[in-house]
Amino acid sequence: MNEQTILQSEERPSGLKVIHIQGDLDSMGTHMVQDKFDDELAEHESHVVVDMGRVGFISSAGMAMLLVKGKRLRQVGGKLTIAGASARVHEVLSLAGFHELFEVYPTLDNALESLETASKG
Repeated sequence: MNEQTILQSEERPSGLKVIHIQGDLDSMGTHMVQDKFDDELAEHESHVVVDMGRVGFISSAGMAMLLVKGKRLRQVGGKLTIAGASARVHEVLSLAGFHELFEVYPTLDNALESLETASKG
């Protein structure tokens, strides 16, 4: 049985919303965070960074969730960025072509530094 997958968020002073996911994004884990992810996007429809540093596994269900959320944000002029994926998760995302669709940063700090610097300029 899977451990619980959880989602927490924070609003940065720069206006970026960071969504931290912890656990596996398989079908069960994705189901556990789907509604809260929707709620977070309803409150903030500009730029969202998804911190995947504590995601151990991602399946097609997790990738589909990210694709749907990214599309939703693009439709309202926002965007979704992925940060901090482990080597295993990063490889799966790369093979699925996520680098063509999203900005992907090796760490959350790299993403925040780049995006918050860009928003000042």
